[in-house]
Amino acid sequence: MNQGSRAVRVAAVVPLTLAALSLLVAGCSNRNAPQTDTPRTGNVTVTPGPGGVQAITIHGDDDLRFHPSTFHVRPGTVKITLHDSGATPHELAFTGKLRNQISITMQGQSNSMEFTVRVPGRYPFICGLHERENMTGTMIVDPAR
Repeated sequence: MNQGSRAVRVAAVVPLTLAALSLLVAGCSNRNAPQTDTPRTGNVTVTPGPGGVQAITIHGDDDLRFHPSTFHVRPGTVKITLHDSGATPHELAFTGKLRNQISITMQGQSNSMEFTVRVPGRYPFICGLHERENMTGTMIVDPAR
């Protein structure tokens, strides 16, 4: 093989390789994954139960959303239970003012946390494992009546 035919062959292979690599990289992107288009659900008001504890169960499943994703409480004791009803593990961590979190919860399991919140406002939370997929929610603490 002479230098000229080798150069032609390399010139033909390089663009094809770059095109295949571009498709491979684009195929690995999770930006437009179907689960990121799933709407948020719920806007629930939690009422106090025994002992005045405001308890709520939040479900995480394979659509990478919290259900419900928004809930309202009053100042006081709050108990949040994260139940994983899919095959994908999840966690729940407050960002900002609160630093409470529920550790990784696996399929069919539930984990809880209990804390006292005194200041009305919006308290965002995330699934740290799926933050890129926008698995987020908000606890809204309404003023006491």
